[in-house]
Amino acid sequence: MKNLIKIVEEKPMDLTGYTLVEGFPGLGLVGTIAANYLVEKLKFDIYGHIESDFFLPIVRIHNGKPRQPSTIYVNQEHKIVVVYSEQIIPKTYTQELAKAIVDWAEKRGINRIISLEGVYTQDKSNAEDIYGIACNDKAKEELQKYGVKLVEEGVTSGVSSMILLELLKKETITGYCLLGKVSVIEDYRSAAMCLEKLASILNLNIDTQPLLKEAKRVESLLTRQMQELKEVHNNVRKFEESSHPLMYT
Repeated sequence: MKNLIKIVEEKPMDLTGYTLVEGFPGLGLVGTIAANYLVEKLKFDIYGHIESDFFLPIVRIHNGKPRQPSTIYVNQEHKIVVVYSEQIIPKTYTQELAKAIVDWAEKRGINRIISLEGVYTQDKSNAEDIYGIACNDKAKEELQKYGVKLVEEGVTSGVSSMILLELLKKETITGYCLLGKVSVIEDYRSAAMCLEKLASILNLNIDTQPLLKEAKRVESLLTRQMQELKEVHNNVRKFEESSHPLMYT
């Protein structure tokens, strides 16, 4: 059977003891936004990319050049690898992709995987709260150490969830998923909150104010749009209430 997923190492190096941060599209695009921001702010280098037969034939142009839709970056100073993707992965292939990533990480000596995701929650207060799903007791203890609220019961999906399942099979690599509260389609605030927690865990110095500024812009835009819709609705209702049916004689 043809291998549908290939991890291409353009600049291979020793990754023993590194942490892998995964950011695939999910709720609120939290993982994608956060991973991309992390790579740009801490000046990561390209390590390689992921090729697959099931990726859509869509390529982003960045700085005048085509950009791989699923790219692997590395920062040697902080010993971090980031797997960043703009591709929405068909659910049929999420398990296969997750297995390929975890197997590759184990082979390269990476000892921890942290996924960044969004989550819808009934609790609308404390937007800065971050939830976590751990793959084992060691990961649970680490999440509790950094004040992450553990998800004890619930349902999760996507690449991040399949990575957690794959990690259950491994003894030399651990991991967990950080989840920020999502309220809009592109949730920059949630991405910023996830990044702040990640920075605390990995001892990084990263300014999330630009993300929070973008969050305020998006929220302001949505508020204005909702107000305009409300005004249109009210005007239509007033018109309907004041109008008389047409009569023909």
